Amino acid sequence: MSDQKRTLFAIVLMAVILLVFFSEPYQRMMNPNAGKEEPRPAIEGSFATPSDSIETETIVEEEFTTPEKPPIQLDSIDIAESWVTVSTPLFELQLSSLGGGTIEKAYLNTYLTKDSSRVQLIQNGVRGVLSNQFIGFDVENFSTADLPSECSLGEGRDLKLAVYGEARSLSFTLPLDGDSYIKRTFTFYADSFHFDLTQELVGLDAVNAGRYFATSWRGGIATTEPNLKDDLLYTKLYALLGDDTKPSDYEAKKEAKTEITTGLTRWVGVRSKYFTVLMTPDSPVSEFRQTRHHANGDTGPKLLSFDVRDAFDRRAAVSSSNYTVYLGPLDYDILLGYERHYEDMMNWGWFGFIGKWSLRLFKWLYSYIPNYGIVLIIFSVLVKLLTSPLTRRQLASTQKMQQAQPAIAELNEKYKGDAQKLQQEQMKLYKEMGVNPMGGCWPLLVQMPILIAMFNLFRTTIELRGAAFGGLEWWIADLSLPDTVAMIGGLPINPLPLIMSATMILQQKLMTPSGAATNPQMKNMPYIMTVMFLFIFYRFPSGLNLYYTLFNVMSIAQQKLLPHKTPEEKVPVPAKKAKGKA
Repeated sequence: MSDQKRTLFAIVLMAVILLVFFSEPYQRMMNPNAGKEEPRPAIEGSFATPSDSIETETIVEEEFTTPEKPPIQLDSIDIAESWVTVSTPLFELQLSSLGGGTIEKAYLNTYLTKDSSRVQLIQNGVRGVLSNQFIGFDVENFSTADLPSECSLGEGRDLKLAVYGEARSLSFTLPLDGDSYIKRTFTFYADSFHFDLTQELVGLDAVNAGRYFATSWRGGIATTEPNLKDDLLYTKLYALLGDDTKPSDYEAKKEAKTEITTGLTRWVGVRSKYFTVLMTPDSPVSEFRQTRHHANGDTGPKLLSFDVRDAFDRRAAVSSSNYTVYLGPLDYDILLGYERHYEDMMNWGWFGFIGKWSLRLFKWLYSYIPNYGIVLIIFSVLVKLLTSPLTRRQLASTQKMQQAQPAIAELNEKYKGDAQKLQQEQMKLYKEMGVNPMGGCWPLLVQMPILIAMFNLFRTTIELRGAAFGGLEWWIADLSLPDTVAMIGGLPINPLPLIMSATMILQQKLMTPSGAATNPQMKNMPYIMTVMFLFIFYRFPSGLNLYYTLFNVMSIAQQKLLPHKTPEEKVPVPAKKAKGKA
């Protein structure tokens, strides 16, 4: 077996070993305790942001002079729990009359899960979502979550509200003490993923109702994607504070953590990989409380609860606390339209401006060609046309390097004992021939930002979630996921990374100077680089692998079509200067 074949065999064997080692069945076999809780460092006690108007503090019992008013007392009220289903073209909510209208389920009609059921955003088993609390002045977390209320649609277990034209509203009246009550009005819109929540506090001037009136979101957001680890990786709590233009993010750890953030709060929300829930008060409030907990290992749910606290005037006979609540996709254009920096939750990574403009181009092309696979091919061609001048320079530089190889080989032989002199003579030769040794790097430097931007584009944009390559659904069913066609021993078989690797080897061979074959390190470099890229790209989205494969194929075609220049005469080697002569 030749040295080249042995090297190739070793590299392929190494790639197989790495893929098997990082496969889930092997990891479970070697580490059966994976996912069990282990001690971790405590979460930092401060989440302060650069804004001067924000302070973060651990929960402590505040000392105030208690008003001389009786605390809230509940009258004996016999109101049966009612259920309302609100249907719009975009979503469906199931509301309970407990707590003045709390959300039981939130379905998104236009987004499906792997089993073709609608995406549902409320964590399983969580109740009291969007209930209220009274806090402060000896009122210790008086919650309305389990209190009955009267629905404006009447009583029943199957009440309906259809919103397919003009905006429609329903209200819940939650009686408290004597003549005091809370009236909560929900207004829904046929063309929006948000609804408005108007809350009137009536007659609370006669009782001690606390210092804050809070509206709570419990449990965070449910996972929706088949890859739970990937979905949970993006699941965080966000808040826009003070004069900031970019929201602060808060991660859930294994140890449960509850904190109060005091300062101007413009909105608070939670997001997963593709979806989000946001609560925005009509006017900024003074603080919010958050509880974060990632339970049951890496694939357990992240519980991200928060309550937004609105200080109210206890002397007023009627107070209000109003919100806009968004439940929907992390769609960049939709979130941007609210002009509240919602879109800044999205993780574009480095070179985000390239990703944003690429997404706009994708969506524009898709409006004419409703097949994201074809759109991706067109996009690859456009990028290739954009970078083709640099590619031509790279290929021309490679040809010049090939022409210079015999002369370089003679220089290596002539000055093999003098590295400094060898380098000087090589640079002199490059200058005489007009060769730039680094000229071949420019196309790669231009391509890398595009690759990074495309990686984030395919991983996190809702438009490409579940988007198949039309006509090749049997192979590329989702451009945002790997193109797995089979599983062998727990190892996914993804053809596109293998095809991409083959194009890389071919391209590297065409670009490697012929004289470099005498250098074993240079001879094996294409295989080493290819294995590295195969390992990195193997579990990447199929859309990214398809894009890179197409780009390589077009580069190979361009290289084959470019005329090859053969020097008419041998490049002369600069002669050594004789010593001791003028």
